[in-house]
Amino acid sequence: MIGSVRSRYSAFALLWVCGLVSLTTSCASEVDVEKLYVQANSEDYEERVEARDKLEDLVQKKDVEPFARGLRSANAEARVQSILHLQAIESPEAKEALIGELDLTRRFNVFYNPIRLVPVSTPSDSRIMIAHIVLLKGGDPKAVKILSDSYGREPDAPARVATLYAIGALKDPAGIPTLFRGLKDPDMDAVRASVEGLQLMHSDKITESLIEGLSDTHEQIRLNSVVALTGFHESESFQALLKAAEKDSSRKVRAAAIFALFGTGGAIAFDPVLGLLKENQADAEIRDAAIRALRSFTGQDFGADVPKWNRWWQQNHSQFGGS
Repeated sequence: MIGSVRSRYSAFALLWVCGLVSLTTSCASEVDVEKLYVQANSEDYEERVEARDKLEDLVQKKDVEPFARGLRSANAEARVQSILHLQAIESPEAKEALIGELDLTRRFNVFYNPIRLVPVSTPSDSRIMIAHIVLLKGGDPKAVKILSDSYGREPDAPARVATLYAIGALKDPAGIPTLFRGLKDPDMDAVRASVEGLQLMHSDKITESLIEGLSDTHEQIRLNSVVALTGFHESESFQALLKAAEKDSSRKVRAAAIFALFGTGGAIAFDPVLGLLKENQADAEIRDAAIRALRSFTGQDFGADVPKWNRWWQQNHSQFGGS
């Protein structure tokens, strides 16, 4: 009886020891990529080569786990290095780890160009770089959903801008509805990010949406739409801006629209802007906007003197393509 108990105890003890050894061995085998990143930049040549060989070996073996742990580092550079190594691993697991980094809570400043993936002096949101990498890996519906769900929940305008740029970087048509929402963002940089993303995806209703923005109840959204439309040269854009310049309830929006007319219509804007100058001599803000627009387009300065502007234009309009 006693021998049987001893035998069972010995077997249990052996299993416990084996389990402990196995656990210890498993822990010891975990690769510390942060340490390898430091060693890879060591002044010691042999240490540097050894660390880089180990990192390359992990990539060749498609060992995602060490780099996935590196993504959780408190050190931004270690996270960047882990992202770039995961980019080099062609596997679903590597892409999945990267997609997780698109979550709003995971964003951080990256001193890398988001598209070319080279070091730069000005930081950008890490999600833009990761979105581009996900695109290079073939894209994924989960990626655009994570980013689209983030829009509007960001802590500030720069974060909203980065969300929109990241959506554009994915080039996934599923992100188009969110980018159209971005055209109505109160921050002009967010509007620019949305326009850029929509253009990358060749959306055909950008102008239409921006023109709709000219009727928004919020002054800032109307103002942003005016500025964004400056880069569009369709007749519809020009006519919408002219209407805003003539009738918008906000002097600020009217002044911006006057200046935008030349950017959209070129020489055909001269007569309408001169007409606005003539009609608004008593309104200092609108008058000054018209003068600044005329001066900027022609390089001349006749102040508020409408006849002088008119005479000069009659003599020189041909050099601007005017008929």
